[in-house]
Amino acid sequence: MVIDATHIEVDALAAARSGRAPGTAATAAATAAAEPSALTVVPQAREAVLISLLRAHADLTRGLDQELSRAHGLTLSAYEILSRLSEARDGALRMSDLAAQTGLSVSRVSRLVDQLCDRGIVVRRPCADDSRAVYAKLEPVGRELIGHAQATFHAVVDARFLDRLSCDEVATLGGLLDRLHRRGPDGA
Repeated sequence: MVIDATHIEVDALAAARSGRAPGTAATAAATAAAEPSALTVVPQAREAVLISLLRAHADLTRGLDQELSRAHGLTLSAYEILSRLSEARDGALRMSDLAAQTGLSVSRVSRLVDQLCDRGIVVRRPCADDSRAVYAKLEPVGRELIGHAQATFHAVVDARFLDRLSCDEVATLGGLLDRLHRRGPDGA
């Protein structure tokens, strides 16, 4: 990673003011405390990591979307819905639960389920206990489709992502991403 000269100078100044060694883990916090203008400056190394993460994500999701569409007529979002349904008891989930599990809005899930219903892959079922709730249920043809699509999904993930890393790197990255996911967006 490359750290620009401005960051090194600001870090050295912050280190001198705080009594710590330059380049330590406390760099960002100490720099921000010592140099108010540093609050708006993201060091190049940190920005490069974020940009690399975003590019890797974009490359992977674009590749998945293209290959799933070409091979199975599914968007990545539709694939995720079918995948969640295939893992659910009886192949059925409430639309609101499906939205929560996929991170999509209820209206987006509803539109995708409508498209999947039109293809005979999924059916909508009313909830026996709650007349306001609707279930999406995977049909046998949908179960067959998701089985084939999962093979495509894993092949793309391997080719565009996992095959580029060693087993140790995959384990390290998995641990880091899991830690970020468990903390949540508010840091708690």
